[in-house]
Amino acid sequence: MLDIATSLVFVEVLTVVNCVTTFLLWRANPKLRGLAEVSISCLALTLTFGLMAFRTPHIITVSNAVTVFAIAMVTEGMTVLAGRPPMRWLVYALTVFTAVLWEFLQWQSPDDAPIRVVAATIIYVGLYGRVVYEAFRNGRRFGAARVCLIASLLIHIAVLIARMTVALLHPDPNFVFSPMVLPWFMLENSVVMTTVFFSIMIMVGTRVDEDLQQRTQSLEAERRMHGRLKQFLSTLGHELHTPLAIIDRSAEMGGVLLTHQQGEIAPRLDTIRATVERMRRLMNNLLMAERAELVGGGGDLVDLGKVLGDLTQILAQKYEEERIVVNLPHGGSQVRGDREMLATALGNLIDNALKYSPKDQPVLIQVRNDDAVHIAVSDKGIGFPLQQMAKVGQRFFRAANVADIPGTGLGLNIVKTVVEKHGGRLHLANGQDGGAVVTIALPAVSG
Repeated sequence: MLDIATSLVFVEVLTVVNCVTTFLLWRANPKLRGLAEVSISCLALTLTFGLMAFRTPHIITVSNAVTVFAIAMVTEGMTVLAGRPPMRWLVYALTVFTAVLWEFLQWQSPDDAPIRVVAATIIYVGLYGRVVYEAFRNGRRFGAARVCLIASLLIHIAVLIARMTVALLHPDPNFVFSPMVLPWFMLENSVVMTTVFFSIMIMVGTRVDEDLQQRTQSLEAERRMHGRLKQFLSTLGHELHTPLAIIDRSAEMGGVLLTHQQGEIAPRLDTIRATVERMRRLMNNLLMAERAELVGGGGDLVDLGKVLGDLTQILAQKYEEERIVVNLPHGGSQVRGDREMLATALGNLIDNALKYSPKDQPVLIQVRNDDAVHIAVSDKGIGFPLQQMAKVGQRFFRAANVADIPGTGLGLNIVKTVVEKHGGRLHLANGQDGGAVVTIALPAVSG
């Protein structure tokens, strides 16, 4: 035969396990907000079963109020898990109402246990009925969980009503609290708790599966969008380059065919060519800025020594090659990523350093391998205005001290975007002896 102490210990252990399990699941996936309410309800039930060992009036009031709070809270948890808005005000209102009602009943009729059983049954049936109603409203979304939940709660409601009937009809008003009835009622409670917890776990699995499907669909849609955007940028670049090249070539040929008497037209043709070049540069930068947004992580191994060597040869056509000084670590340096975009970012960075420095001053590129790969580009130019440092790198922003130097305000923005897309960081500073120091930190190649 069951005894009350064994029953209490059993349900205490059960509620503690349920509480810890739901809490850990919630912490692992905070988006499943309903699990927080379920965990709180299990904790409240643990307190309730502990208080049942004491039968003083005020403790009975607290025990019943906490029980109502726990049942209402687990209802909220399942409602939120089902994707419906919570009604937390109902939880607190019922808890306060139960506490006030029990104090009143024990003050008015301290020996009338059946009336308290009737009051508790009405409240519990109402709360469990809401769970059943919410389960029906969700249709077939939760499948087996819905069936188990509805069946177990309907059986429990029937048990509660039968218990109330016995309390009203039995000669002994405390019969439902006797060692003959209470342990079996506690056992039935534990079975219901287990079934409800099992149903909640199935609901959690369904929600996680739905979230994974939504994320997969979102990623697939984003992948298709990126593909279309890449194709659009490629087409746009091709279609714009062609007319600009025609205009530039026509202006160049017009200058060749001019006679001495028509020399006043030459400045206008030069203006056309300069404008075309400016449009081409702006277009290239805009396209590159948009492409930089599409760069992902991973990629191939990129040899920074080779990239910087190629950039030095390219920039030597525009600046003196002796102005670019590259210091590489022994054994070279490699990172993982998109070679073309990394070369574009480093090219923009070095080009800026050369453009904003005096023509007789070198630009130092220092590469260092430690916890990350650091690429520092130092110059002896105008540096960054301290009051505008936070804005440098924003798209189209140009500092106040570069107003007389042509530019689009996209160079450092492209650098910053490419670096961040590769999981790195961009640090801007002014050198102690003047000029700017821009440092890129990229993740080191593992293994």
